[in-house]
Amino acid sequence: MKAATVLIPARNAEQTLAETLESLVRQTFRDFDVVLVDDASTDRTVDIARSFQARLNIRILSPDAHLGVAGAANFGLRVIESAYIARIDADDIAMPTRLEKQFAFLEANPDVDVLGTGMELFYGQPGNKVRTSIKPEDDASIKTALVQICSLSNGSAMFRNSFFRDIGTYDTRLAVAEDYDLWCRGALLGKRYANLPEPLTRYRQRGTVDVQKLQLERELDLLVKRKYLKALLGGESPHYLAEFFSLMTEFVSRDIAFRVVQQSTPLLFKLSRKVPNETMFGNIVVECLSRHLQQGRAQI
Repeated sequence: MKAATVLIPARNAEQTLAETLESLVRQTFRDFDVVLVDDASTDRTVDIARSFQARLNIRILSPDAHLGVAGAANFGLRVIESAYIARIDADDIAMPTRLEKQFAFLEANPDVDVLGTGMELFYGQPGNKVRTSIKPEDDASIKTALVQICSLSNGSAMFRNSFFRDIGTYDTRLAVAEDYDLWCRGALLGKRYANLPEPLTRYRQRGTVDVQKLQLERELDLLVKRKYLKALLGGESPHYLAEFFSLMTEFVSRDIAFRVVQQSTPLLFKLSRKVPNETMFGNIVVECLSRHLQQGRAQI
């Protein structure tokens, strides 16, 4: 059995999959195999995956129905027995030392359950700027940041297999927020996280904006936040705390924002005693206050 398995859900990925798999061929760490879940593709995705089987130990799974990214990932998780599971999407790229550095860190830090990396955000078209996304590094900061953001990048993560056995798999009802939900559930059950600050994964961004998808992302982002905040508050309703923290919420007027801040203040004091990094939490609250007490554009 290999030490690690790279899990790739793929649907109609013929334009990008070869580049993703080529990045795995170039890994300096070699003790891994690949499970690719073909999610009812209608293009050459499977043919491209098969063309790499001479250079990668790759197993192709084909469910009977279209499952979505979360469902396809869960389908692959059922068959993986390796101690470590690395996720990457079928349009992203792993830097050559990604698996080596993640494996070494997790071997040296047995208390860490999931390890993410920094992300280099790029567009497929030439000429577009490349940005770097670096998430909080330590467990306390990651869990505190979860009140506002998805503070680990799913496509960069390496998990201990035991993580999924203990907390369950992705919630397929939360498409586009299934990873955020996973981190929150794990945090509440005592799982420990870390992020490497180096951008070891390249994340492909799309040039077009899907308005419906953005609206779904906003709705599910708030849903996950409410669940996490309610749990941190011991079951007490978070009221508008999710909207207060969300980077996707802009209030229609300063007056509405002020009323939300007034209502949220007692809960913010309670929450400050529940998060593991109180200093970071204070900085997040100050940023939210500054942002919301300016004229907004979108009503909650």
